[in-house]
Amino acid sequence: MNSNTLKKPDSNKVIREKKRFKVPNTYTLIVLFVIIAVALTYIIPAGQYEMVKDATTGKTLIDPNSFNFVERSPVGVMGFLLSIVNGMIGAAKIIFSVFLVGGCFQIINDTGAIDEAINLSINKLEKKALLVIPIIMTVMSVLGALGIIANAVIAFIPIGVMLAKKLKLDPVAGIAIMYLGAYSGFTTSPMNPFNVVLGQTIADVPLMSGFVYRSLIWAVIFVVTVWYLIRYSRKLKSNIKNSVLDNIEWMEPSETVKTTSSFNWRHCLVLFVLIAGFVVYAYGSFKLDWGINHLGAVMIAAALISGIIGRMHPDDMSTSFISGCKNMVYGALVIGFAKAITIVLTDGNIIHSIIYYMSIPLSKVGSTFAGVFMFYINLIFNFFVPSGSGQAMVVMPLMAPMADVVGVSRQIAILAYQFGDGFSNTIIPTSGVLMAVIGVAKVPYEKWLKFMLPLFGIWVAIGSIAIIIGTLIGWS
Repeated sequence: MNSNTLKKPDSNKVIREKKRFKVPNTYTLIVLFVIIAVALTYIIPAGQYEMVKDATTGKTLIDPNSFNFVERSPVGVMGFLLSIVNGMIGAAKIIFSVFLVGGCFQIINDTGAIDEAINLSINKLEKKALLVIPIIMTVMSVLGALGIIANAVIAFIPIGVMLAKKLKLDPVAGIAIMYLGAYSGFTTSPMNPFNVVLGQTIADVPLMSGFVYRSLIWAVIFVVTVWYLIRYSRKLKSNIKNSVLDNIEWMEPSETVKTTSSFNWRHCLVLFVLIAGFVVYAYGSFKLDWGINHLGAVMIAAALISGIIGRMHPDDMSTSFISGCKNMVYGALVIGFAKAITIVLTDGNIIHSIIYYMSIPLSKVGSTFAGVFMFYINLIFNFFVPSGSGQAMVVMPLMAPMADVVGVSRQIAILAYQFGDGFSNTIIPTSGVLMAVIGVAKVPYEKWLKFMLPLFGIWVAIGSIAIIIGTLIGWS
């Protein structure tokens, strides 16, 4: 045989191309979590605590000494399917608020005011443009600490993404500027009415007590968060391929990002209307007990006024509104899917059982670490009840007397609940706000997780140390 003759490859030695593992889509992951929740209703015994009405506050709370196992009520196939439908219905208020905020924000955005203001800020700071990040995050952290924008932070995400685009960063950085800015304040706030004040009320602790110590923790968490994001942003500035995202469309070489500014008085008025809208909403939240429905109403007013100031034709405003709603579809529907997990656990009567089993180890450790264990238990439990006020109503009636038994102050128990609720909300898929935030920015859940997990670990370490120090110094 001619040595130059090419041999046919042996069919038994054909090299097959290995397929890289691909993380499932966010919707796929959530449905998987729902299925796991269904399976748990067959594994974990059903149980319930009795609910009693507190004579002082008038709130319905759990009696911590009343846990009893009840007859199993596992969720079947129809229950699984209905959970998604009921999740959409149960989360309808938030879902439609997301659509309204998205549509109204698009009208405001199309006036060009926000775009030109960002350009102006970047131009003024020149090579120090990244200083915009800590400035904005400081404002967001204060608003978060006041409890104003826990859910309303969704409305700020388009601004964050737009800012990231101007700074030549990625959408993850845009999310972090607004979302982590707000949650660095919300999770450690010394005065948040939705977790601290409510927790202190339930635990019968003087309101606003422990202000100084909580403020110190807030400062540490905020500084670390800003440092983490600035560090990530500098990596992106050196090479955009350092992004946790595989592809960033706006950074394609063919696209030119405008950085010149033609900011005028109309733009200034539109920004004033937007800021005034949030100020009005903040006042209503504190004084008039406004909720997320009122946020939608305020945004509608701000959008209409802004459109008029920007000389937009009514038809153009309608087109912008529909466009904004379309951009929110992904994130809005994810909220309903995530709600299905909680519905399954509730229908299966295993949420109280999970609390009961988690509380058992606390009696086995010393007082120094009991508070830390409370913190970790709340971190886990928050997956099942991601609502701060909802979790307070469930766990604080248990944690308060439990703190008395294991020898830690009730203030420590409140801190453990506060950290457990706030920290894990930044990573768990059952958090409707997180799912809406990453959905609005069109960032896959697994990519956000890749960015956030190291910072989450730092937060948890700081929280653990703060609880241990608080216990050792007898903070109460």
